[in-house]
Order: sequence, then structure tokens, then C-alpha cells
Amino acid sequence: MTNYRGLAPMKYWAAPASMEPEKFDMRLQAIVASGDYVYAEKIDGNLSRAIIGEPNPILQTRGISVKTDTFGEIQDRVLWWDDVVRAFDKPTVIVGEVYVDGGVDRDVGSVLRSLPEKAIKRQKKNPLKWYVFDVLCYDGVELQDEPLSTRISYIDKVVERVGNPLVRGATYKTATPDNFFVDLDAILARGGEGIVLSNKGLRYEFDKRASAWSSIKVKRKVATADLSATIDCFIIGTVPPTKEYTGKELGEWQYWYDERTNERLQGTLFGEYQNGARHLSPVSKNWFHKWCGAINVGVYDNQGNIYPLCSVAGLTDDLKQSISENYALYDKMPLSISGMEITIIPDKNGKAQVSVRHPVFKCLRAEDISPEDCTLEKIIGG
Repeated sequence: MTNYRGLAPMKYWAAPASMEPEKFDMRLQAIVASGDYVYAEKIDGNLSRAIIGEPNPILQTRGISVKTDTFGEIQDRVLWWDDVVRAFDKPTVIVGEVYVDGGVDRDVGSVLRSLPEKAIKRQKKNPLKWYVFDVLCYDGVELQDEPLSTRISYIDKVVERVGNPLVRGATYKTATPDNFFVDLDAILARGGEGIVLSNKGLRYEFDKRASAWSSIKVKRKVATADLSATIDCFIIGTVPPTKEYTGKELGEWQYWYDERTNERLQGTLFGEYQNGARHLSPVSKNWFHKWCGAINVGVYDNQGNIYPLCSVAGLTDDLKQSISENYALYDKMPLSISGMEITIIPDKNGKAQVSVRHPVFKCLRAEDISPEDCTLEKIIGG
């Protein structure tokens, strides 16, 4: 059996302060979209580890005691400890956060640093609680080498066996773009500390910090929209125009098609159309002029192959006309685009799938960069 008492708890990974917020947000969005991560609320308290089901059960803190030169012990300073001890006969190791409603870690620390009797008295109106978020051993079965998805399945069992209302378990969810950002916003809006996002396969490693991007504290609002990042790419093709006109300005619309004569007619013909000339159909401006509806853009991957990114609409009429009439001049011409949301999704082979939501054309870049400057590596950021 592992000697848990002398091993330092694993620490969360945190992005370096030097990392640009936009880069952090892009990587975070990719992780959330991957389906490989779970998340739970981060509680602002003091980390604690219960080692029970054996002689001399203890509740340890992360900090090292100056007097004993080992982890501090706080089992005599919380009200729910007896129920925790009674719940287990075999070795069990539980990791959680000691917290107080409406307080932060320093409020908890001020209580726990008191002598046991005073600490208990100070909890008469607002007791310290315990938030269980990991289980490293359960009834003599060691779990630290199991993936996180397995370990967290024991949390409800632990809380149920303890049976004390001051002890609750973390609720984990599989992260998706639909739930993660909504829950994060809700937690921050009510003054919560944030969320811990962890890979489902994460193993628990004592005396170490979790590897980069495997277990992340997210403690601020994430830019899921209005992202200012710019992508350099190049033109790889055109998108045919849509024929049907779907706008709301039919009364003033100038572009029509005569089904009987196969003619494109320009003018205000809504009156005729309204009076029964059903052989007339309103058509899109792009289709009428035989312009492209949009352009396809891409970048080069690490092997020098073209990686298609997305289709970009919203070009000026002059540019659509020029591209449609002289495409050879525009093939692989560099340009810059931006997107409301840029998501990087790692696939099973370690490669990246990039998705650009609502791409917007910014400018052509033929004068200052070449197609070879437009790479997938620049988007991913290493």
C-alpha cells in the first residue's frame, strides 16, 4: 500500500503569465471542443487530503508545518471529521477543499490556524465545509494510477457513506462548447472562483505539477466571441453563387430571371411579378452577374500540403467581379481574415483541425507576404 502521508499532492497546471489571452482562449476553446475533458467548479478554500480506514486517520493540508516539518493536520478543527472516519474500515484516501460559505481561502486559513477548541467555536454560525473532488484510494483499492474519469466515479459513493450535510462532492461534466462557457459565466457572475478543466485520462502524480494543458484552472471570462485574432491564408478556389434571392427588399430588387427566355433582366420588375408574371424570378446579385458567392482559403501544413480552412464571403462587388473574371491572377494570393471564433481541435493522430466561425475578409496581402508565409503552424501557435 502506498504511503500517502509523506507524498505531496499534485498541483494544477497554470498558463504562464506571459501567454497572450487570445492564445490561451484559442487553446482553451479547442480543448473544450475535443470531448476529452471534464470540468467541475473550483472552490476557493484550502486543499486537504483525508487518509482514513487505518490507524491514526488524518486530514492533511498542502502546507508543511514548521514544527513537525511535515504536512499540517486539521482533523481536530472541522465538525464533520468523525463521520468521515466512521464511514470507512479499509484504507481510503480522499482529496477535497475545506471552504466556508461566502468566504475565500484566507478566511478558511484564519480558522484552521486557531487552536482546535477556538477553531470549533468560530464555526458556530458558519461552519467549515468539505468539497470532495478526487478519490485516490477506496476501500483498500488504489486508484491514483487510474484515469480521472474512473476516480471521480467514486465521489458520490464517498459522500453518501459519510452522510454529513457539510460534506459534498464535485459535479463533473464532459466539456462541450455548449455547456462549458455557459457554466463558467454563471459561476463567475455569482462570485465563484472559476472552473477546473481536466483531461479524462489524467493520472494522479504525487510531488508533481500536472503536465501542460492536462488540468487547467480557468478563473476569468473566456473570449468565445469577438476574437481579434488574424489569420494569414491564401485563395484556393471560389464558391458558386446561390441563385435564389432571399432578401426582404423585393419591391426594389433589380435582378431578375425570365424562365421562358432564359434572360437575365435588370430593373424594378416587382410590379409585373406581383401581377402574375410568374415566369419572372428574383435572383441573387452574384448569380445575375456570374460572380462567385465566396472564396475558399487555405494554408500550408508542415508537409507542404494545402490545408483548406474555410469559405469567406462578404467581399466587395469589385473584388468578386475581378476574381470571377480573372481567377488565375488570384490563385494562391495571400490575404488576411478574422473570425468570431477560431477553434483548434487536436485529432487522434496528433494533428490539428481548425475551425473558423463567421470568417471575415480583411484585406489582400499580395504585396507584403507570400503563400509560403501562410502556415497552419502559425495558427496553432506551437
